[in-house]
Amino acid sequence: YFLLSESLGVKNRMINFQIPGYQDDLNQLSTRLGKIWNAFLRGQLIITLLTIIIYTILLGILGVRYYYVLALLAGLARFVPYVGPAVAWATYGLVAFYQGATLFGLEPIWYVVLVVAVAWIVDTLMDNLVVPYMLSDALKVHPAGVLVAALIGIQWFGIIAVVLAAPVLATFILFINYAI
Repeated sequence: YFLLSESLGVKNRMINFQIPGYQDDLNQLSTRLGKIWNAFLRGQLIITLLTIIIYTILLGILGVRYYYVLALLAGLARFVPYVGPAVAWATYGLVAFYQGATLFGLEPIWYVVLVVAVAWIVDTLMDNLVVPYMLSDALKVHPAGVLVAALIGIQWFGIIAVVLAAPVLATFILFINYAI
């Protein structure tokens, strides 16, 4: 990406479709595709930063040690659906269990249950409310369409399809609208 970005026009010569009579259409499609994928990347970065902020505050309030590192882990876990949050929850639980002093003087096991349950609730709210609406707003697609695309994508292509469901749906809609 950076090589193409800094190449001063080489990217225009590398991918150069020449279809007589359709060059304006191809240029418009290329511009719109760029906007879709850039909006997706910006949305993912905003979601990651929002997750880091939420977990920094939440884990700090709960008194978990190393909450700033764990919040960074939560933000990075957003890039790996399902597996990432599970690894983050396990890490929160281990840190909470072995940190010694707990909030409200709870036994370590109940403190772990509290920390992991709160993290699970936050991730569930993020995954079901914040992320679909944020990506659908950035990509101009309906949140239900993003969720359906993610469900179909995971059946056909696996876990990577969940991450790319929103921009692929927006790209598909762009091509369908162009064809119509």
